[in-house]
Amino acid sequence: MQALNGAILCIAWIVGLLSTAHPSGWMGLIVLGLGLMGMRVLSLRQPWPVLYLWRRGPKVVFWLCTLGLALFASLYFAMRTPTPGPRDISRVVAEVSRSPVIVTGTVKTMPRLTRSQNIQFQLQALSLRAKPTQKSVRGLLYVTLPPKQRQTLHPGQRVEISGYLYKPRRSSTPQGFDFEDYLTRSGIFAGLRGKTVTVTQSGGSWGGWAVRQRIVRSHARFLGPDKGALVSAMVLGHRRVDLPFDLRNHFVKVGLAHALAASGFHVSIILSGLLKVTGRLSPRTQLLTGLIGLIVFALLSGFEPSVSRAVLMGMASLAAVATNRKLNPVGVLLVVAVVLLVIQPQWIWDLGFQLSFLATLGLIVTVPSLTQRLDWLPPAIASLFAVPIAAMLWTLPLQLYQFGITPIYSLLANVCTTPLLILLTAGGFCSGIVAVVWPWAGSLLAWLLVIPIQGLVWLVTQISQLPGASLTLGTISIWQLVLLYGLLVSAWLLPIWKQRLSLLMTLALGIIILPIWHHQIHRFQITIFDRATPPMMVIQQPGGTLVLNSGDRNTASQTLVPFLQRQGIDQVDLALATDLRPRWREGWPVLLEQVPLKKLIPISLTDNTAWQEWILKSQVKPEQLRLLQVDEQLIQTQTQINVLRHQPTLLQFTVNQQNWLMVAGRYQSLLTWLQTTQVPSPQVLWWSTKADVEAIAQLQPQVLILTPRNIDAQSLSQLERRIPQVWWTPRDGAVQWTRGHGFESTFPLSENPTSPL
Repeated sequence: MQALNGAILCIAWIVGLLSTAHPSGWMGLIVLGLGLMGMRVLSLRQPWPVLYLWRRGPKVVFWLCTLGLALFASLYFAMRTPTPGPRDISRVVAEVSRSPVIVTGTVKTMPRLTRSQNIQFQLQALSLRAKPTQKSVRGLLYVTLPPKQRQTLHPGQRVEISGYLYKPRRSSTPQGFDFEDYLTRSGIFAGLRGKTVTVTQSGGSWGGWAVRQRIVRSHARFLGPDKGALVSAMVLGHRRVDLPFDLRNHFVKVGLAHALAASGFHVSIILSGLLKVTGRLSPRTQLLTGLIGLIVFALLSGFEPSVSRAVLMGMASLAAVATNRKLNPVGVLLVVAVVLLVIQPQWIWDLGFQLSFLATLGLIVTVPSLTQRLDWLPPAIASLFAVPIAAMLWTLPLQLYQFGITPIYSLLANVCTTPLLILLTAGGFCSGIVAVVWPWAGSLLAWLLVIPIQGLVWLVTQISQLPGASLTLGTISIWQLVLLYGLLVSAWLLPIWKQRLSLLMTLALGIIILPIWHHQIHRFQITIFDRATPPMMVIQQPGGTLVLNSGDRNTASQTLVPFLQRQGIDQVDLALATDLRPRWREGWPVLLEQVPLKKLIPISLTDNTAWQEWILKSQVKPEQLRLLQVDEQLIQTQTQINVLRHQPTLLQFTVNQQNWLMVAGRYQSLLTWLQTTQVPSPQVLWWSTKADVEAIAQLQPQVLILTPRNIDAQSLSQLERRIPQVWWTPRDGAVQWTRGHGFESTFPLSENPTSPL
């Protein structure tokens, strides 16, 4: 009973933190707590068999204490949420957001490459210079620098960086990555888009960063930069190593992301190796050796949430081995989770922490039963299958909730690569430790891994290129997530389900597939993205998906592709390109790598040489391309498209019996053209070029969507007085139209986030 009560209290702390997802979450806690107390009271008054367990369970007073603990956890989360101090640099962003500044500070983290090949790191700000003021400031800054500014930057250096300050925005793309929330959890409330950097003080030449760099350079000496970085990532985690993004994407696509994230997989390999080496020594020596190994691993890889969880559980396992005691692994996992969430409650929303916790729980409670069902296989082979299946079962619902995609060949990839991963992780750890003392010897040991690392890269690449390597289902709702984990927990705790696994799997598939299928066949939604150049839109309708422009490489990979995947779109039926200048052509190959494309139609293209060159270099097949002329009409299921003009581009859409008009491109006497040409007055006008109040008023729309960044307040005010609905995406975020709800924006109208220059 004491173990049960302890587990309930741990779960109460976790549920209390999870309730902070909604402002009224505390009310849900009260309702849940009163319901549990009511069940206890009812079980004492009614001798129903179904309430038998409640009669033997905790008393009302205990449930009341549990409710109080959960409410305190939600309050504790609010108390520990980082807020900017009175001298934080974020408080002066509004004053200098459009002026160049020079920030002096200390480098806090090792600079790393971003997907856009910029340099990013954290800076502890000390002073700010901006004409005509200079002031002392405090707080962390998220700094990005151009690639050409990459110097020998490292933590501890004092630097001066010139650039522009900005406040990070929350996600403006529906279900997109919330950059503002991500930085806030780290106590960062402002960013600096740097132009140049000058080192004023060199700082120390030794520290954790130096040890990690020594290991990375040692691995790369004989293995090469890419394969060396891969071995280093298996030891230090990909967050500490500049691993090529293409290679990382292959691992993620086949379900091997855990191999690149320092976690329990690495801890288990390190511990098993150390225990095997010290098997003939005393338990005390085994314990000491294991603790040293775990501490070294934690220091090298950093105290990330998944690393901290794995190391603490590893220490508990070591203590059990040394004292010859049996541990309740689920209880240890709950205690470790609560300890970490007391130290840092913000980790409750860290995806790495969530996946690590769920995967470990799956291994503890599901692997034994799976191994029993695979008893017709040799034990080693049965374990090879049971471990990835269990981890996948318990992490799949969260992956679908967050990303909407699942790797099809995850089991195949894990079974084929596990021996190589074990060898490379153990070998990389040993060579890394040797490299700290003698870099050349560490490089020589790493060179012995050349054949396994080549085999691993080849296997992962081949599996990722198999047809249908990932299944795009679309994100599931919170209620689907709760129901799926409810089924998993019931399959673990209730013996009746162990005899009815086929029924359980049918229910789980129904919970996932039926709502997604209903949404797919009935969806009719238009999304206009903010801050996209050229203007970008996705039309989702029964029978097909239309994409207007893909943006540059970064926009396509970080905004468009994730949006399509979360919406469950596994194929684009029609794509329109209004601007095929070199930069805006780069997004289409990125899109094609992830989402098949049936047809691409350029609308505004005058350079035939560039057209032919792009056909040869892109992944678009010639039969997929055609040029749309003025006054030519396209019909895509329930949407009609007509080109009215090329420069600037005027596109007329008839959507759901509504007349839409898009204006984009370079402005050339549009008002004169409108006065001499009969253009039907649109119900919805999407204006994505230089704002012209008179030209917009000439069209008399009922709804106006403005995407230009620079609109003066007077012009915006005039338009809002003349037109019933005005949406300005730099202020309101992405704008969505649905058949049932009309127009909605990502940001509330009361907000006016400051965007970076």
